[in-house]
Amino acid sequence: MKKLLFVLSLTALLVGCAKEPAGNLPPVEGTTYSVTLTPENSTLTGDDSTTATRVELSAKEDANVKYTVEIGVPCYVKTLGSGLKEIVVKPNAYIKSISNYTVDRLVVDFYGGKGINHKVYAKADGTGNEVEYHTSEVAPVDPNDDGTVYEYPINGTEWGIYNKTEYNKPAFYSVTIIFSK
Repeated sequence: MKKLLFVLSLTALLVGCAKEPAGNLPPVEGTTYSVTLTPENSTLTGDDSTTATRVELSAKEDANVKYTVEIGVPCYVKTLGSGLKEIVVKPNAYIKSISNYTVDRLVVDFYGGKGINHKVYAKADGTGNEVEYHTSEVAPVDPNDDGTVYEYPINGTEWGIYNKTEYNKPAFYSVTIIFSK
């Protein structure tokens, strides 16, 4: 019993020490485009993916402007009881850029009930320092069930979202990429 209380106390301490997000990023300047990866356009199914999947997304501002991401393995789409869908990224999987546009920021809407179990890097291969997360004025798609939106300043042509945990499975409602040509 003492061991259980110690583990619970240590867990509460670690969760309580989670870093707070930095303040809002400044507004995006200049002409930009945006694409949003969602469970619906991800081409994933309810089964674990077995090969990396490339997804070409059309910009909202001009459908002729395309942005391509790659979704690693294993990932799948989960449908919640509310009807919402999530892209679930299992350990060692990722979502990363394979386009060469300059990305200003990522706007990531995810299930935050178990903390942040993903890492964002300004390198597509998931190396280097993590990108600091910031609060966002964008409302989460599921604010009543721990939906959380953070923005990540990329300011470059590469980025990657990685699950480098051993057991956790971060779930994303959407990833919006704001970029310029």
